[in-house]
This record gives sequence, structure tokens and C-alpha cells, in this order.
Amino acid sequence: MAKMPVEDAGGAREVMGQLLRVMTQQVHLSRVALLEDGHILRFNAGGMARIAMSLPDAVDDFVQGVILQTRGFYEAKILARVQALGIVGPGSVVCDVGANIGNHTVYFGVMMGAGQVIAFEPQRHCHAVLQANIALNGLGDRVVAHNALVGAQAGMGALAAFNVRNLGGTSFVADAAGTVPMLALDAVLSATEVAALDLIKIDVEGMQIPVLQGAAGILAARHPAIWVELLQKDAAFDETAAYLAGFGYAAERLARNDFLFRVAV
Repeated sequence: MAKMPVEDAGGAREVMGQLLRVMTQQVHLSRVALLEDGHILRFNAGGMARIAMSLPDAVDDFVQGVILQTRGFYEAKILARVQALGIVGPGSVVCDVGANIGNHTVYFGVMMGAGQVIAFEPQRHCHAVLQANIALNGLGDRVVAHNALVGAQAGMGALAAFNVRNLGGTSFVADAAGTVPMLALDAVLSATEVAALDLIKIDVEGMQIPVLQGAAGILAARHPAIWVELLQKDAAFDETAAYLAGFGYAAERLARNDFLFRVAV
């Protein structure tokens, strides 16, 4: 039997790849079309929990697309691992820094039963979706959502990079001439909130050191667990680990880019 020329085989694979991509996109668009009014997806999330998430950008956005495709929480395995550690309970305050549309905020409130979640999201559009998802899941009395950056001190920030296909990958920088409000955790949280603060989750696309610097008082006084995403570039892990070591923290890897820092009891 004659073999197919190498160049023909390569062309066939490329055609098949294109067809697969088209079919995958069509399936995705059909799922988007089936969302309820308000772009709402409802799914079961273990136990008796019924979750509702508004996904207005699911056609293009990576995180919303994953939620739609899996009919579950984004980073569900990592969230479940953190939950299994028993860090958060009914009396806990959780800070969600870089909350995006509220995937983690809703999980902290519904699945972990946190007493209070204080969320921060600087993108105006994402913050509006965050507020919608808080309301959809009946968390209005337990979640405070700030439309602001978190940094080393109160001030202003500016957009550094934006990608419509990954809204969660948007980055900001401190900039006195910027238009985005910036807060510091030490100045925002009340003494009562700090006393119950058990977890700070940080996903801020490289701005984690300023966030931690603005929480130095909290880290020294309360030692909450810190879950931070650290991308594999720019020595982000080494820099963060070194800063937190000064407060007695050590790291545990949760996933490729996610680390949990805790102080040994």
C-alpha cells in the first residue's frame, strides 16, 4: 500500500485540526445560547448547594468559558483542596483580592460558609458582574465588594494590560495620575474584621508584593493564611516567599501557579 506523502499527511492533520476547532466553537456557542436571561448558568456544586453565575462574556472570556464548559467553579480542585484544610469556617472573614466576577467569592461564601467575604475588583465591568453573582447566590448580607485595586497604600492606579479573552489576566500598576482607586488592606479592614481574618486570596497579575506590603500590620498581628497565584516568571515565588518569611510564613504548593502560605502553629 502506497504511503501518503509527508506533506499531504501534514495538510490533512491541519484540516482536521481546523474542523475540530470549528466544531468545538460551535458547541461552545450553543451552550452560551442556552444560558438563562441575564447570561445565567445554574449548576449543582456538592451537597445541597445550587449555584447561579452570570456569565455575560462567556463567548470570549477564558474563566467564564471554563465555568460554562464544566458547569462548575473555575479552579474547583484547588478550591476544594483549600476547603479541605479547614481554614475557613462560619466565623471567618476572607479577603478576595482580585475577585474578577466572583467565582472564588461565591465559593468562599456558599461552599465554605465564610461569615464575611471582603472582595476587591478594579475592573468596572467585572465588578458589576461580581455584584450580580453575589446577589444571585444570596450573599448580599455577607459580602462587601470594593471596585478598587489593592496596593501598598491608598491612592490611585492605572490599567497596564488588558485582554478581552482573559479578563482575569488584566493587570494594573500604582499611578498617581491613574483613574482607578487603590486601597490598602491595613487601612480598609476594621479591627473586628482583622480579628476574624483567616484567609487572604490574592490573584493580581504580579502586584502581590504591594498588596502584602499594604497588609503588613495584619500579617504581623493576625497571621491569616495567604493563597496567592504566582506565575512562573520574574522570580515571583522567590520574592513573595522571601517577603512573607519575614512574618514567619512558609509555602505549600497548591497547583502549578498557586501557593498557600501559613505560619506554623
